[in-house]
Amino acid sequence: MPPELDQPSSQPAGTLYQPGRLDQEPAAPDTVRCVMADVMEAMFFTEAEPTACEHAWLGGARCARIRFGGSHFGEMLLGVSAEAADPIGASFLGLDPMELTEAQRSQVIQELANILCGAILSKLWPESKLALSSPKLSRWEEWPDVEALHHCFAIPEGLIGVSIRLTAALDSPAAGPPSDRPLAA
Repeated sequence: MPPELDQPSSQPAGTLYQPGRLDQEPAAPDTVRCVMADVMEAMFFTEAEPTACEHAWLGGARCARIRFGGSHFGEMLLGVSAEAADPIGASFLGLDPMELTEAQRSQVIQELANILCGAILSKLWPESKLALSSPKLSRWEEWPDVEALHHCFAIPEGLIGVSIRLTAALDSPAAGPPSDRPLAA
């Protein structure tokens, strides 16, 4: 466990962290839009513009999930449309799209999730101590029962979707995989 997650909680013993609503954080929507634009321009040499959310494409998207914990707990889900995966992978790695391997495509999607999550959280809560899990490849998952912050972006090569939500501490990377969590008494 990262040292910053091993610190004693300021909450009374037996009290679980109660997640807030990231969608109601005043700076959150603008932060996500600005970070996406900055990261895509600086690291992937392309422009990202907010676009209407039409989620049919997300079923076939390449996705990565990353969790975070510390002063805030939650997770972020990133989806990149199939047609955008090769061009952004090639731009990031400095390769021709035809040279990309499947492993490289996956690693770039995971690295993009890591970069975006870290940058968004650092801008939202600059004084907080947070640790990120290693990004994992996953399928897109809608979170209809929680208040997640979601945006879709158009890049010249395709689409990118980002959802980020706060969760209870037991859902954090510090809690470990579900099988490692203690059972409630």
